[in-house]
Amino acid sequence: MNKTRRIALYIYLVLAGIGLQFELGDMAEKDVTLEAGRDLVLNLAVLAAFFLPFYFLIKKIAKKLSVETIVLGTALFGGAFISGWLSFAGNSLIDIINSNFIKDPVVFNNWTNALTAPFAEEFFKSLTAFAALYILGRKDIQSVLIAGLSSGFGFQVIEDIGYVSRVTFGGQYSGSLEAVGRIAGGLASHTLYTAVVTVGVYLLFSTAYKKYRLFGLWCVVSTVANHFIWNSPFFETEHRINIVVGFLFAFLVATFIEVYRLVLKEKKTDLEI
Repeated sequence: MNKTRRIALYIYLVLAGIGLQFELGDMAEKDVTLEAGRDLVLNLAVLAAFFLPFYFLIKKIAKKLSVETIVLGTALFGGAFISGWLSFAGNSLIDIINSNFIKDPVVFNNWTNALTAPFAEEFFKSLTAFAALYILGRKDIQSVLIAGLSSGFGFQVIEDIGYVSRVTFGGQYSGSLEAVGRIAGGLASHTLYTAVVTVGVYLLFSTAYKKYRLFGLWCVVSTVANHFIWNSPFFETEHRINIVVGFLFAFLVATFIEVYRLVLKEKKTDLEI
């Protein structure tokens, strides 16, 4: 590891240290009852039942693509403890800017999540993935995909833990139901968002993959748009059957499958060469 990468690693760790306190320190300082603590453990166990298979799936994909576990671990750690608090800061900054243009409080509240999260979160999650790749000296597209998956997965885990803990400690309704709700939208969420966007950015700027630049643009734009619609009032419905969810899920998963097929294809090409 050269001097520049060592400096980058140090900065990465500083940012992660801030994130550890931001994400977990506040939770540890809460004055909660023993019953609430027990409920939190149960509710997090519900999340774990979903997250553990997801983690092992990412690990299996990494093995199939011949990507070292250190790529997965480094990007996952950064996604959990770097991209989260940076996204929070980014969302807050965009909120301040938007408040100068959107004066109607009802319109502002309805659209604030759609106008902040898709842009700040996708930027910082992908940036974290690329930072991990730079520190580790990885430039191959297989590592890019795994870093994107891992960064998004780390972000998703910490975000879901945050939502579930706030509901559990707030006592408004069952944290277990919140956990189930997070799982319901978890299959097509941050893990796949970041994987697709990270590979898309890589395709846009890599000189070795100029022929895929249009597809890279599609990956970035379609995913940000998907996240935007998910957070917008368009997503809301009074009916139990939500057609919008079906389309968003299908578009994201289908795009990820195409990304994965492209990475597999390029891996085989590299081996033949």
